[in-house]
Amino acid sequence: MKEYLLDGFKLFISEVRNRKNPDAELKPFIASFLQIPEAKITAYRIIQKSLDARSVRSMHFLYRLALNLDTKEIPDALTEFRNDEPYIQPENLSKISNPLVLGTGPAGLMAALILAEAGTKPFIFDRGFDVETREKDIDRLYQQRILNSESNFLFGEGGAGTYSDGKLYTRIRDPRIKYILDVFVKGGAAQEISYLKHPHIGSDVLPGMVVFIRKYIESLGGKFFWGRKAVGIIRENDKCRGLKFSDGTKVESETVILAPGHSAVELILSLINEGVGYSLKDFQIGSRIEHSQEFINQIRYGEEIPPYCLGAAEYNFVSRTAENSGISGAATFCMCPGGEIVPGSSVEGQLSTNGMSRFARNGKFANSAIIVNQKASDFKSAQDAFAFLAKIEKDVFAAGGSNYSSPAQDAAAFVRGEKKLSMKESSYKLGLVPASLDSILPSKTVKAIQTALQNFEKTSSGFMRKGKLVGVECKVSSPVRFTRDFETMESTLKGLYIAGEGAGFAGGITSAGVDGMKAAEAALGHKISKD
Repeated sequence: MKEYLLDGFKLFISEVRNRKNPDAELKPFIASFLQIPEAKITAYRIIQKSLDARSVRSMHFLYRLALNLDTKEIPDALTEFRNDEPYIQPENLSKISNPLVLGTGPAGLMAALILAEAGTKPFIFDRGFDVETREKDIDRLYQQRILNSESNFLFGEGGAGTYSDGKLYTRIRDPRIKYILDVFVKGGAAQEISYLKHPHIGSDVLPGMVVFIRKYIESLGGKFFWGRKAVGIIRENDKCRGLKFSDGTKVESETVILAPGHSAVELILSLINEGVGYSLKDFQIGSRIEHSQEFINQIRYGEEIPPYCLGAAEYNFVSRTAENSGISGAATFCMCPGGEIVPGSSVEGQLSTNGMSRFARNGKFANSAIIVNQKASDFKSAQDAFAFLAKIEKDVFAAGGSNYSSPAQDAAAFVRGEKKLSMKESSYKLGLVPASLDSILPSKTVKAIQTALQNFEKTSSGFMRKGKLVGVECKVSSPVRFTRDFETMESTLKGLYIAGEGAGFAGGITSAGVDGMKAAEAALGHKISKD
């Protein structure tokens, strides 16, 4: 049946504030807007939905809709809707069998899925463990403060994304994204992720979703191997012939896709030492700022307890500075409404913070990183950049008492250079310790965050005064980007594909998933288009 596009349709919050699910009750509002009888609208689909909260008085949802109409008189506001071309599963042109995939984060899982659907029966390895084991190890960290360096918030089934907010927003535009979202919905994610402008899955849904993907890959002949830490590649001349593992074993294959994530520092450095081409790139570090969710609701929505249809408020702030000021810009990153701050540690004696939230985003606190760019030109090598990050994490661990409690500081005190923490209550379950985070971070980064906090206070009164900084965030992005051919996706070694955040080509669940799919397509013998 022919569909018609209605773009830019506004639904004001004042009209639906008492409705739990306005998305399912749009017909009367659409009919009123188009000035046609409601009965003429036989069906509608939401293509995209966003919230415009720039003005509290006129907050509204903005929709892009596809309509089915029972009328020959089509309103002028509508145009014929044409669906995007669907993703076509690539064939195995290379005739590969049992390719190796390392890493089960978004890039690795999606690469393995494409390979499995092409009938290649991939072998998938991860240094961490399945979700069930991983959850026990995380609980042990919380209960006994004992870190399992191979199974934690960073390593294991689903990667770091399994215990996150599950944000799916990305600036890239790629037809593969719809395929990824469809897979996630089949795995248990809410249908709304397919049309929300800023969708999220939630840390309570993500574990079950990645298990669904794993079982589907297994049903297609793929095999997963847990607790297998890769320490290097098997290299013959300029070709990759397989993987070497920490237990001394080797697994050979002519096709190897690495998707280790940027926390797999040892493996990344091993590849560099093997002569795999790379370059340094800019990366970011910062600190988590935490507020009560009610405060964030107030500054964004004008009320502490918003209508159900709105959910917990979120924000995205940017601090820009004059070029001649000598002060770097800063921005909020990975904002988690109703979320919690978690220890993003995979090395004993080191601590980095991260954020996650459940699907309902109904926690007491809101948190976000405030991040500052670190220039590649400030470092001599990959080893130098990773050593810089490791030192900060060691200093943070020590400042927190060397037991995975986190050092913390009032945001206002951070600006003044004072060691002060007014309220220890926090979503961070391992506790806070008053500390001077401004003495741990590099001076240029400190100045940038101080300036950003003052700027944010001007536009959102109370943001600095009522916030506290919790730990340091060092797991934002990789300082390394591996060299690879655009069309073939191969690294400087034939048969070796490096994808995702660890490759330096992605920054989040969706973009990492897309990059993993591209690597799989290339391994199957398909050239990657620049479109």
